[in-house]
Amino acid sequence: MKKIAFLTHQNPQGYRIQQYFPFLEAQGFHVELLTSKMNFLQIVDHIRGIDVLYIQRLLFNPLKLSIIRAAANKIVYDFDDAVMYGSRGESSTRARKFRNMIKCADTVLCGNHFLFQEAKKQRADNIYYVPTVVNTIEYSMKDHKESKPVIVGWIGSKSTLRYLVDLEQLVLNAPGQDVVFKIVADKPLNTKAPNVVFEKWTAPQEKALLRSFDIGVMPLRDDVWSRGKCGLKLIQYMASGLPSIAHPFGAAQEIITDGVNGFLRPDVNGWRAAIEMLSGDAQQRIRIGQAAREVIEERYSLRVWGPRVTEIIENL
Repeated sequence: MKKIAFLTHQNPQGYRIQQYFPFLEAQGFHVELLTSKMNFLQIVDHIRGIDVLYIQRLLFNPLKLSIIRAAANKIVYDFDDAVMYGSRGESSTRARKFRNMIKCADTVLCGNHFLFQEAKKQRADNIYYVPTVVNTIEYSMKDHKESKPVIVGWIGSKSTLRYLVDLEQLVLNAPGQDVVFKIVADKPLNTKAPNVVFEKWTAPQEKALLRSFDIGVMPLRDDVWSRGKCGLKLIQYMASGLPSIAHPFGAAQEIITDGVNGFLRPDVNGWRAAIEMLSGDAQQRIRIGQAAREVIEERYSLRVWGPRVTEIIENL
């Protein structure tokens, strides 16, 4: 039996790892999950002689990388953030480690086209664009109705709450009681705005929380870290049949066709106009939500990408 080990950070992201396990197991792979909280020597012992080591996002120094390279037969490197820069901008240390990871791997999987181009700076072959995807079977469609208030929702982690600060004026000047902004995260946003509500994220309730929204939002900033984002929350909104609004940066430009399956708006005035239009027209929300779901089914679904990723790994 072929063996593959996935090596990732301490909190594994199932969207780029675990949901591929059934596809690999169906092709005869024995799958193992390793995390960076393990002792490095333990990791090396686990991967020695393994058929495929799939490293997700981690960056190793030259010594550790050389040990890993000697232990594993084949290496896949997958990244879905601008790990070569980091959230604070350019870093020569990160850039050097990233270059080594890309050159050392047998195959590289990149979460969006910006990341794909970053990898291409380091090598010319065996680089694949593999977006973050969802299992659309798990996402039922929002039943849009003419009712008030309309819920404008955001889902994410405390590390990305900072992007919501850029929408402060929009929230504070929302029209009366017609619009409520709901934040779903592991901690609340520090705001006293009366039209903002918070619900704590839990995995079992995630899909129901998404369906509690009428409109999904994904604010971003025009920087390298945002360009490296793969738009998971946007994909989740759209899989749930929600019309979404995002800043026109990074993966949002790949996922959304403006006015067809969502809206790309660069400033507060554009966001306000889109929210006002959608909040007053359930039929528009239905139309755009259906178009959004179709895009996810065609381009960002596990049904499409599960077999493709498995084929890439099988052909190493």
